[in-house]
Amino acid sequence: MALHIGDARQILPSLLSRLGTVDVFIHDSLHTYEHMIWEFETAHPFVRSGGLIFSDDALWNNAFQDFARKFREPDARIIRGVGFLRKTPE
Repeated sequence: MALHIGDARQILPSLLSRLGTVDVFIHDSLHTYEHMIWEFETAHPFVRSGGLIFSDDALWNNAFQDFARKFREPDARIIRGVGFLRKTPE
């Protein structure tokens, strides 16, 4: 895997499409509500069943909690400011 530097909105969709599925997705970029929720919603379909989504600074806004609620992901927690979500196994 190569390092990709740039705007996540330009890089992330095509990168995820090329990868197909990922075991873990880690958000640690722009921490606005809009950007965080966009990253979670963009990555979620590519995270395998039982895979993990992590978010740095998940308490800065409600994006992580709103995302977990919207996608009915009950196994989501914020511990010491870091969001941990295990995608519901299918």
